[in-house]
Amino acid sequence: MRFQMGRKPPGDPLPARLDGLARLPVRAQTARLAATGDGPAIAGAAEDEPSPPPLARALPDLDPGWLAAESAGRGRADSLAIAADSPWWPAPPADGPEAEALQALWRHSVAAALACRSLARERGDPDPASLIRAGMLHGLGRWAVAAVDLAWFARWRAEPDLDARRCLERAELGSELRDLGRRLAERWGLEPLAVDAAWLHGEDDAQLTGAARDPARLALVREAVALAESTPWAMDAPRGRESMPTEPRPRILVAEVQSRCGSPFVAPDSSPSEERAVREVARLRRRVIDLARNNASQGRLIEALADSSPDESPENWSLRAGRSWCAEPEVNAARVAWRGLGDPEADEPAEPPRRGASWSFPLESAGEPVGEVQLWLDADVDALRERLGPTRVVDAWKAWAAHVAGRRRLELRLAATIDGARAASRSERRRLQAAKLDALAEFAAGAGHELNNPLAVIVGRAQLLAAQSADPEAAKSLGIILNQARRTHRILRDLMFVARPSDPRPRACRPAEALRSTLADFRDECEARGVHLAGEFEEPDAPAWLDPDALRHVVAELVRNAMQAVGGPDGGSIRVRSAVRDGELLIRVADSGKGVGQAEAAHLFDPFYCGRQAGRGLGLGLSRVARIVERAGGSMTWDSPPGQGSTFEVRIPCAPPPDEPRARSA
Repeated sequence: MRFQMGRKPPGDPLPARLDGLARLPVRAQTARLAATGDGPAIAGAAEDEPSPPPLARALPDLDPGWLAAESAGRGRADSLAIAADSPWWPAPPADGPEAEALQALWRHSVAAALACRSLARERGDPDPASLIRAGMLHGLGRWAVAAVDLAWFARWRAEPDLDARRCLERAELGSELRDLGRRLAERWGLEPLAVDAAWLHGEDDAQLTGAARDPARLALVREAVALAESTPWAMDAPRGRESMPTEPRPRILVAEVQSRCGSPFVAPDSSPSEERAVREVARLRRRVIDLARNNASQGRLIEALADSSPDESPENWSLRAGRSWCAEPEVNAARVAWRGLGDPEADEPAEPPRRGASWSFPLESAGEPVGEVQLWLDADVDALRERLGPTRVVDAWKAWAAHVAGRRRLELRLAATIDGARAASRSERRRLQAAKLDALAEFAAGAGHELNNPLAVIVGRAQLLAAQSADPEAAKSLGIILNQARRTHRILRDLMFVARPSDPRPRACRPAEALRSTLADFRDECEARGVHLAGEFEEPDAPAWLDPDALRHVVAELVRNAMQAVGGPDGGSIRVRSAVRDGELLIRVADSGKGVGQAEAAHLFDPFYCGRQAGRGLGLGLSRVARIVERAGGSMTWDSPPGQGSTFEVRIPCAPPPDEPRARSA
């Protein structure tokens, strides 16, 4: 007689041999078909993997050893692994009580399994497969004893008295068969329902139903076992009961069992040499599938590398890695969590929720952790590690991640360096601008003090001579002297304002009236130049609290700048619009000139920069506008598409006059 790996020699006591039982043997017929037949691929296998043999469901459903292995794998067991690791049932004598006892135990278990299947359909059970396994394995203790000592089991079954059987169990096994079945089910890691069914399947166990983890489904198993007990192969039938049931349902069950179990439980032609050969075939076929999976894993890595770009971002790498890992047969979901890159777009919180990841391996760059790959698996973690270990796929992904993370860190450092250099340049530019304005203010103050007095004398003498002179030519010359002196005074005043502008002096006014009067001052000059000047004012009577003089100056300078831009024989147009929105006065001045070139744009608001010909102005107009708007707490933007004119937009905070609420309430 052959014995299962780990089983004690026959000379040892029966309890010791049961303690050494590693698993139930499988039928030779099932193992042959699993290792060499044609059948379904392993769950999760790729389409291009070699297919392991498909297994007709009729055979595994009739094999308690196979179903025990499936139950230990929670229904996801690898058929080739079971065929390679499970020993076969030894062939009993062709005739005699031992063969009869084994055949009866098999038919009784199949009857319980078929009854479970029928009840699962009737009651709408969500997992009929586990219910069938529980029905087949409810007599696990009997199967274990039959596997190590079939003669003892035949002797036990030949005892008609149930109490005598229990005494025999306690005397020679140290416990009852039900308790033995429970211990073995727990040791082998069977499903909870199979564990409960192994010791709470009898009618006299109703008071212990509350100890079950799923009493409702256990009740279905007990009902199925009761139906099996009504068949001719009952294990605990009382004396005097008819061997053939008379009720329709048990009779149908008997007919189905007879049709399925017409052949012997153990194949009479099986041999130890065939067992070794079939198990080796299963191992080799499983190895071929593992090699194909490893080859596919390496192929996915190579394909991902080939499709990647040299400047791939961590976000794209995460998507690529997630898709590649989810293609692994054992992986159900994958996620890449970056940390420590210093990148708010890629980094995740310092402690992201793991949510039960089955396997996580860290990602490093320059010896520092930068994240991890989290995998949720359908299989055992050690199995995946063992399969991928020789392929170095994980190490390749880690090296690739280190490259991506290192490049992103260098990019961030470069960006920080550029931002710092720009900030330093802006700070230096502001410092130089402030120094220029201080120097300009000092110059303007000195020039004003030194030049205003001579200018006053010149203006006074010119006015006196003009009043006394009757010569038209002399009067014309004196007028030119007066205009140039006044122009010089305005230049000194503008210099002082740009360098050290005065504070705004807000008061109650109507912005539309101030703008309308300013445009009226330019109406004649625009008509003389052939320039169309138009103004559009929303809510012309709306009052506001701001400095009307500063407002006039801003609009005047912008209009004057627009007139210079559209000046020419063909004329042009200038449009001024204003509106009060969201507490701001919005002023938009648009012209149809040639626009602002790139060279002019860089110095548009610099003092003394003038885009016109030399002698046409000092270039203080836009500088002064910018200073006025800045002092008022506003902002100014401009847009100038090439050849489409320029648009300047000014926004100045605008509040209602302080007495406006009282006026409304009155």
